[in-house]
This record gives sequence, C-alpha cells and structure tokens, in this order.
Amino acid sequence: MEEFSYALIWLGFFASIILGLYFYLSARHKERMALIEKNANVTEIFKARDIRFPWLKLGMIITGVGVGVFFSLFAISSMTIGLPNDVVVIGNMLLFGGIGLVIAYYIEKPKEK
Repeated sequence: MEEFSYALIWLGFFASIILGLYFYLSARHKERMALIEKNANVTEIFKARDIRFPWLKLGMIITGVGVGVFFSLFAISSMTIGLPNDVVVIGNMLLFGGIGLVIAYYIEKPKEK
C-alpha cells in the first residue's frame, strides 16, 4: 500500500508540471493570436529581453547561510542557553541569509543607475 501512495505522489507531481506548462503555453498562444488579429506590433513581444540571472544575490544568500551555519555550530558548542539546536541553526541561517540579501541590495543599487 505504501508503494501505491508514493506512485500517486509522483504521478501528481509530474501531472502538475505538465498541466502547468500546457496552460502557460496555451495562454501565451491565445494572447499572441489576439495581438495578430488586431494587427498590433508583435515585434516587441518577440524581441530579446535583457534578463540576467542574479548571481550576486544568489552568492550572497549562499554565503550568508554558510556563515549562519558556521556561527550556529560555534554557538551550539559554547552555548549555555537551553535552546534546541535546530532553532539556533535555522534562526542563524535565516538571519545571515537576510543580511546577505541586504548587502547584495546595497552592492547592486549603484549599478542600476
């Protein structure tokens, strides 16, 4: 019975991905057909967009989470407070990851001007 539930979970996962792609592509197709029927300028839709992957933000998040894990391991080994270890690790990961995002924002801010 357990294998059947795992099979249903995987089936639902892949079905949701396929249905999501289908509805996305059909909506995009309908929108483009409507623009073509109205003789609208469709070159703006098909032109290449300047989309860059935010490598700096991703790097700062990963670095912040790594520093948070390192700091939490250091804090757990020398901690006298009765907090559970999971709370300390997750809290520090979120704290230092957020600090990394704030630093990445202030580094990228002058580049956008």
